[in-house]
Amino acid sequence: MGQAAGEIVLPRFLCPQCGVELGDVFSPEERRCAACAFRVEAVDGIPLLVADRQKVERWIDEARAAGRAPWYDRPQADQWVGPHRHHLAKRRQYVEGVLTAYAGRRPIRTALDLGCGDGMHYGWLARFASVTYGSDYNLARLRRAVRLPGAADRIFLADICRYPVADAAFDLVFFNHVLEHIPDDVRALTEVRRILRPGGMLILGVPNEGAFFWQLAFRLQPRLRATSDHLHFYTAADIRQKCEEVGFRVRELHALGWGPPHWGLDALVRRWKWVDDLFELLGRRVCPSQATSLYLVCEK
Repeated sequence: MGQAAGEIVLPRFLCPQCGVELGDVFSPEERRCAACAFRVEAVDGIPLLVADRQKVERWIDEARAAGRAPWYDRPQADQWVGPHRHHLAKRRQYVEGVLTAYAGRRPIRTALDLGCGDGMHYGWLARFASVTYGSDYNLARLRRAVRLPGAADRIFLADICRYPVADAAFDLVFFNHVLEHIPDDVRALTEVRRILRPGGMLILGVPNEGAFFWQLAFRLQPRLRATSDHLHFYTAADIRQKCEEVGFRVRELHALGWGPPHWGLDALVRRWKWVDDLFELLGRRVCPSQATSLYLVCEK
């Protein structure tokens, strides 16, 4: 029988080791794969859906040892009181506008905050969907996210390049400033398309780090480049091409945020909203390709 109109079909979780369906991974009872006996561990109620948890932890520990600990440990909520809070608010405002328009055309039954981190987007994103999930590979962040209202049985640890969810599971995937951290970004986008339902929407946010202003900023402050774990430096043309190559239809590409190409100076002056607004106004008119952030609205 087909799916009834308006019926919510929850995602089916798969064994990260062999791909067989697992059942309810959020059950308090121990869950083992019937095919390969993989045991789903849980920490603070968070299912750990990766085949090799130690490998993930070693990778994060190596990054910390290389001087990139703040990227993995610092609470993300600090951003909302930092110098770029006005830019972050504009990013959220843009995404909320896209979701309002989309939800007006078709219901969003299941949504995924992919790379949810501390879950700072989870609460407002959940307002647009009947059921919202969040995943990340960083357990320290997920232990903060799982404490959010309504998130306790919807947060899990997973590897996007071997995502433990069956095909066509979500109406919406929000993939916000995560792709640049993933070595195999094409594989990640392919997995995102696989888990979207036909007609489903991906909202993808990435930094515009391939642009001249960003590259100049790296030259002026090479230390900051050394402490970042970004692996890809996209331009608008680059990221559009990658999305289209894996089969997405790019419905919209939107640039956001402008500032001086020096992070110290940028953080100093953009802490005032009127300055951030002024840079936004001038940037769109004078140097539209040099924005800070890019958002793509893609359809399967």
